Amino acid sequence: MKARFSFILMFVLGISLSAALAQTKPTASAPKEMRLTMTDGTELYVKVSGKGRPCLFIHGGPGAWSHSFEVLGINSLEDSLQMIYVDQRGSGRSGKSPSGNYSLHRVAQDFDEVRQQLGHSKWTVLAHSFGGILATEYAYYYPQTISRMVLLSATLHLEPSMHAQINRGVELLKPEDTAPFLDTNKPIFDRFMAIIQTLNQKDMYHQLMYTTSDGLKKMNEEDAKRPGNYSFGQAWSNYPEYFQDFTEVSRHLKMPVLVISGQQDFSIGPNHYKSFKFPNQTTVSMPGGHVIYLEQNAQFQKVVKEFLKKTSRKS
Repeated sequence: MKARFSFILMFVLGISLSAALAQTKPTASAPKEMRLTMTDGTELYVKVSGKGRPCLFIHGGPGAWSHSFEVLGINSLEDSLQMIYVDQRGSGRSGKSPSGNYSLHRVAQDFDEVRQQLGHSKWTVLAHSFGGILATEYAYYYPQTISRMVLLSATLHLEPSMHAQINRGVELLKPEDTAPFLDTNKPIFDRFMAIIQTLNQKDMYHQLMYTTSDGLKKMNEEDAKRPGNYSFGQAWSNYPEYFQDFTEVSRHLKMPVLVISGQQDFSIGPNHYKSFKFPNQTTVSMPGGHVIYLEQNAQFQKVVKEFLKKTSRKS
């Protein structure tokens, strides 16, 4: 689910060639933190950091926050992009919706209101996990504002991703513990929530997301700093639109899209990306779990920056 460069050739009397070249290079300014008020009164936390064309980061969760993603690897892109980290309404450092509105279209509208308030006509969108659904919705209704997208360990359809977690959980558990999760007469969401609870109780849930215990430790250290705002995380499942199949929506989005998938990502499903239908899609499947930006940061940087270079002349 954002970026733009303006190169101005400075060739004025008295200015040396080296000075002229220096003018063409984007320079990083000090990070800026701010709170922006949406048209419905919701206050969003926004941080702008880095240099280059603007890039909106859309976190997942549902209802997580942008900080842990930023400091555990997404900020490695700040030498190539001006990263714009937003805590979604009812999440992290942002405020609750005054009206209790956490609908998908309202969240997408928030992204565009942030863009307008920051003064960008277009930007790159980088989305992780559940953020893939938010980014696809945003791109469908505001395609003219997005130059390109990067979907990182992203789901575009919750049902198959829930199946992936259930199936992997059944593999991890003892056979005598799996019967409740194999009962297809029960709604998939109920089985999904039940197996998450069981895996958490057995201290095993992290095995769906991480390939190393070190990744979990680092994530827990950062998420311990998170403010206790979970309004979006508590409300989202009451909105049926989040459960739609957004792989069908993807066929209508014509901007360049980079899809990065972890081969051991059992939170989303290691093969879920194969259902995406973006007409102008580049796909990279690499070793790693759901937090591939942490576990495989060098390769993550490499494929993203190659994609930026490849698409920079078109955006």
